[in-house]
Amino acid sequence: MPDTVHRQQQLLERITADAFISVNLEGSDPVSIRYLTGFTGEGALILSKAECVLLTDSRYTEQAKIETEGLTIKELRGWNLKGLFDALVERKLTRVVFSASRASLQWFKDLKALGTLELSSEKDLVAQLRRTKTPAELEHLRKAAAIADQALEQLVTEIRIGMTETQIALRLEVLIRESDAQGIAFDVNCSAGPNTALNHYDPSLNPTCIKEGDLLLFDFGAQVQGYRSDITRTFAVGEPQEKALEIYDIVLQSNLKGIDAVRAGVTGIEVDAVSRDHIRDAGYGDYFGHGLGHGIGLEVHEPPGLSPLSKDTLEAGMVVTVEPGIYIPGYGGVRIEDDVVVTASGCEIITAFPKDRLISVG
Repeated sequence: MPDTVHRQQQLLERITADAFISVNLEGSDPVSIRYLTGFTGEGALILSKAECVLLTDSRYTEQAKIETEGLTIKELRGWNLKGLFDALVERKLTRVVFSASRASLQWFKDLKALGTLELSSEKDLVAQLRRTKTPAELEHLRKAAAIADQALEQLVTEIRIGMTETQIALRLEVLIRESDAQGIAFDVNCSAGPNTALNHYDPSLNPTCIKEGDLLLFDFGAQVQGYRSDITRTFAVGEPQEKALEIYDIVLQSNLKGIDAVRAGVTGIEVDAVSRDHIRDAGYGDYFGHGLGHGIGLEVHEPPGLSPLSKDTLEAGMVVTVEPGIYIPGYGGVRIEDDVVVTASGCEIITAFPKDRLISVG
């Protein structure tokens, strides 16, 4: 049985409505449709016990035939609203459920206005299925992590004082795209000096030249068959400062303790607390504000979460990041992030770039 058919059956077991629907229009929900069918273009999906139907237009019909199997492909204009409504009525599917986090309120109002459909929503039905990865998915994630490791290994030999954050970020992206990767997992964060204290920094907004004594942080990943890695490593430009060495060691120990706590049956709150407590006890608790980690897969951020607010319990086959950090405004920050596969007794670390010391570059 193809993975997509198994996933469809799993989803149908979770709903009481006549059908599940999802629409990917200009990036509104590419992952749900891809996960359930293999299709990577724009279209609307109707999944019922009787049939799996993909509505799309002439731009994507041939692509859909190549990427999918075992479903009905219907080509028509207006597939996202009128065509979707008509297809539901034609099949006598009146009780329909959709993922609220993947749809706009305007789309919901427009669909409801077309006629008598009983529309209900759940937050994100397919994301819950995607939490636990199959062996094939894990292989894609391992490859994405390995490509990111290899790209960074090459990049550090090319970094020179005076280069801008943008130049370095672009070179890292090129190295990833020159590999077997589909592309980058998300926009590369390359930040230097005080900018390393900005968690989601965009180097293109105000490119800064790296200089002696700076911290230099990379947060990036590669994408393989839609599956994404997410790794962060922090370096020193030239000779590391004593303060940088101190902060780095605290974050490293926090990262290692967090990884050691990951295993099936442990909650996201518990794993987060192990890492967070170490940073707090070292006197830097006020400088670690974000959660410890998140799930990765077809999206960079997906369930489960590792944070003080997490409601998740880890299961074997889940893949999460462990990424503690210390960020001091005006000085800079250190973050160390790894991707790990949850197992019954612990975890498998799939990001391998060295982190045992604050490496000097430039």
